[in-house]
Amino acid sequence: MDIARAARSDLGSLPEYIITNFIPGAQPFLQRYPRIIRVLGALLAVWYFGPVDRLKALWSRFAQFLISTVTVSSEEDLFQYLVAWVSDKKTLRADHTLNAFTNSPQEDGRRRRRFAHDPDMEEMARKPTEDPKIKYEQSQGMQIFIHKRRLFFAKRTLGEGHTYYSNRYKRTEILNISCFGRATQPIKDLIEEIFQVNKDKERTMTIIRRPFTGGYSSRLSWSRLTAKPRRALDTVILDPVQKQSVLKDIAEYMDESTQNFYGDHGIPYRRGYLFYGPPGCGKTSFCLALASKFNLDVYVLTLLDHELQDSDLMSLMNQLPSPSLLLLEDIDTAGLSRKKPFADTAGSGLAGMFGGGGRRGMRRGLPPGAVAAASGTTKTEPNLDSDDEDTNKQATRVSLSGLLNAIDGVAAPEGHILIMTTNKPHELDDALVRAGRISVKVAFTNASQQQAEEIFSRMYVDLPQSGGVLGDAKITPTEKSSETDIKDLAKRFAEQIPEATFSPADLQDYLLVHKKDPEGAVKDLKQWMDGQYEERKRKEEEKEAEIRYKAQKAERRRRQFREDMKAALSDEKKKAEGAADDEGGDEGEDGNEAEPETVEETVDDRPINEQLRDAEKEIAREDRARP
Repeated sequence: MDIARAARSDLGSLPEYIITNFIPGAQPFLQRYPRIIRVLGALLAVWYFGPVDRLKALWSRFAQFLISTVTVSSEEDLFQYLVAWVSDKKTLRADHTLNAFTNSPQEDGRRRRRFAHDPDMEEMARKPTEDPKIKYEQSQGMQIFIHKRRLFFAKRTLGEGHTYYSNRYKRTEILNISCFGRATQPIKDLIEEIFQVNKDKERTMTIIRRPFTGGYSSRLSWSRLTAKPRRALDTVILDPVQKQSVLKDIAEYMDESTQNFYGDHGIPYRRGYLFYGPPGCGKTSFCLALASKFNLDVYVLTLLDHELQDSDLMSLMNQLPSPSLLLLEDIDTAGLSRKKPFADTAGSGLAGMFGGGGRRGMRRGLPPGAVAAASGTTKTEPNLDSDDEDTNKQATRVSLSGLLNAIDGVAAPEGHILIMTTNKPHELDDALVRAGRISVKVAFTNASQQQAEEIFSRMYVDLPQSGGVLGDAKITPTEKSSETDIKDLAKRFAEQIPEATFSPADLQDYLLVHKKDPEGAVKDLKQWMDGQYEERKRKEEEKEAEIRYKAQKAERRRRQFREDMKAALSDEKKKAEGAADDEGGDEGEDGNEAEPETVEETVDDRPINEQLRDAEKEIAREDRARP
């Protein structure tokens, strides 16, 4: 017994011995608080033997059978809904780790329109000119909360890649929602509830999405770009017959019976629209209004993205939900057309006429420099006659065949609405706008007098509030003019506007300058139109000057070509005469007549003036063929 007691005494004094040796001044403190030695010994044992890690490993094994989990990626809108809901929820974890970011006034304004009940947003609404504030949100970690008498765990971790959401470039995150039990139904009910609450708030908004490279792969995927207040159809100034025709067609297409009809008859369930006309006539605005009317998200796709290829385009098309609205803006700028412009290349045109720029051209007596002058290009000099900065570069990496297959190929999706906009419909390939791909074509024109009157009235007459579709800002008439006076002013305003001369965007920008003075808008209209005419005249003069410069450059090239042709033909003629003299001398010496040598190519024996006339005619034909 004494031996065992002594052993225990030695073991108990071991921590004290170690501490007093390393920290001699700690002896009085240890004698006064002996329990601290036991606590330090226990912590040392926990750290050395690692029971915490063992418990974590054991808990993870049991959690596979005792806990259900649903995972949501930050690439989904649902992630932001859940994060915002958990942030507002009272959790058992203190907010000791937060993410800080700033909101611009534009973002704050959008949030005020969406969440007018939010006290923070109401406070910000009182100070519209206030500088951006710093915002905080919960960072990665685990949150524990109770919902409907059930315990939930929300674990937020970093993922791989990046994502783009709400005008921000962020690291991809993963959110795991867990609860006790082997059934995931409680988590599904929670997520469904949060999703429906947020979708109800967004019914007054139109969601805009665009392609973005991020997430777990390098493939493009649709990311949420922004959310805009819904736009009413009567805010788009368009011919009433055209507007109602498009609305009726889309409504019939989205009807469930139409989908069944397409399926029963083996017709692909797709619908395409082409909006064409001058800039500023409301093509894009009408698309947004249609999306608001039929509660559709807008997926904006530009073919000028250099990361976009045929395979990426097909992948994006198959990611489209049904129903949705796919918008291809300014499709003519992509250069996807088999209507190739005239190409000035060596070996074509005059070069082909005179035997090309290779060995045949040399046999016909034309040096490579003359052939290059005929075609207008050389290896070192670019084609300055082209309207494009670089005609050898394709505007997009997407091919016409890839676009056609993505729109209505074998693997093309169904159930969405396709809208293409263009300012130059004549430049589009016929295969792109054929029946089956484009079903309805809508022409947008400059404003008529009736449309100008409507634009003026809508700018100054009080507008009814339609469930928040037009936003919270209310347009009020001026104190100086009644509604009757506004209508009279609108008629006077429209009478001064020429038919189909100014776009609706031009008139709207002018009226915004006089948004509080309708009488001044009518009074200063003539002066504004004169300024617009002067601006257009100036642009026309600049365009004509550019055309004259190109014509002079072409004339200098033709003169140089004539000189090169004369020199080349003169040298060829001298060589032919010299060869004939040599053959005549040889015949006199031999006394025998030489047999003419048969060759594949012979020199053109026509007079030089006749050859030059034919060359100038060929140049003129090429200039007329060039767009």
